Amino acid sequence: MATEIKINPLDLSEDTGIGILLNITSNTGKIFNVSYTTLDQAKTNFMNLLLTNEGERIMQPEFGCNLKKILFEQITPSTKSRLESTIRNKTSYWLPYIEILELNIDIEPDLNRINFEIVISLKDNKFDTATITFTVNLQ
Repeated sequence: MATEIKINPLDLSEDTGIGILLNITSNTGKIFNVSYTTLDQAKTNFMNLLLTNEGERIMQPEFGCNLKKILFEQITPSTKSRLESTIRNKTSYWLPYIEILELNIDIEPDLNRINFEIVISLKDNKFDTATITFTVNLQ
């Protein structure tokens, strides 16, 4: 059975910038660090969603995952499921073109640390994936 893969036409042009990556400053002498693929830009958009708290974005007060609020509360058995549902619900609402393939949250209560590993792809192209890993130290 054949599988249809949709590729954004902008991805085929190496000289067409799609957006600005989250690491804004460029090491190559350019003013901004530009993304040239839709997956790179989707990864940046996803990271922006994770790092933004509700109320921070003007004219979009519900944008963001509010992870700071959840992370700095007492760690309970429901913390992991609450984080997972928040990330999945906010992503499906604000970034419907992104699919979360894997969402691994490892809570280390003795060290006050939470490790995240998230694998995403574009809904039209599940063959190309991006992995986002970060750790939050709650000290």
